[in-house]
Amino acid sequence: MATSEQDIMTARLFFRAAFPVMKVPLNDDPKIKKLFANERGKVQFSANNGAEKIGAYLTFDSGEFTAAEGICENPEITLHFSSVPKMNVMLTGGTALPRIRGGLRHIRLLIKVLQLLMSLKLMMPNVKPKDPQKQYLKVKMSLYMITTALSAFNKLGDKRMKDWTSKQPDRIYQFTVEPYDEEKGIAAYLRVKAGRTKAGRGVYKRRRPFVHFRFNKVDGALKVLLKEVEFVEAVAKKCVSIDGAPEYASQLNDFMAVLQGMMT
Repeated sequence: MATSEQDIMTARLFFRAAFPVMKVPLNDDPKIKKLFANERGKVQFSANNGAEKIGAYLTFDSGEFTAAEGICENPEITLHFSSVPKMNVMLTGGTALPRIRGGLRHIRLLIKVLQLLMSLKLMMPNVKPKDPQKQYLKVKMSLYMITTALSAFNKLGDKRMKDWTSKQPDRIYQFTVEPYDEEKGIAAYLRVKAGRTKAGRGVYKRRRPFVHFRFNKVDGALKVLLKEVEFVEAVAKKCVSIDGAPEYASQLNDFMAVLQGMMT
């Protein structure tokens, strides 16, 4: 199966934006948090890209978690795909079986990681959770992922994104679910400065947002994320309100739609 530049971009967006979001269920979902409380080990995801391999690995350390792009030494488990497109099929919710090394020796860790991977499917547009906790997790994971993916899209060199960011001074694109509180609230932001970008969690406090997306509770955010209403309609129906420059909000929404199309 041939590997295109978009295949590579999609995989690297998952490595940089989706894998780190696993930290949300590890922290906020009581069942998953308990599952990994005493677990330790590294799990490698990799795929052939010509003569080379690309991949990312997850590190679990008794409740602590990190995700990093690259190939690590001596992982406990490796899930290896014969091609990048096949790996992307699995990452976007399809069926593609990897070759698994170390799974039998570390079967408990493997089963837990597969359960954790399933939690990423919560972000798929066609997944409509009824449970309030699952709704909260879906919104939080989705906003964290999309802001990180926007920054990664720029850093990975997409020309459209580079052109858009290069013409801007220091600006903050803030996303919050209202009403917001510091402890349990959902908020994320994208900082753009002369072609450079950085994603962050919470509310950026050192500068007033250039554009502020304010979702009307978790329910309003879900209507937008599930595409039950189009963006313009969502504003009209007060699912989301926008403070700041509406033309830039629309442009950013277009980039978010591109990324959602690539990653779901």
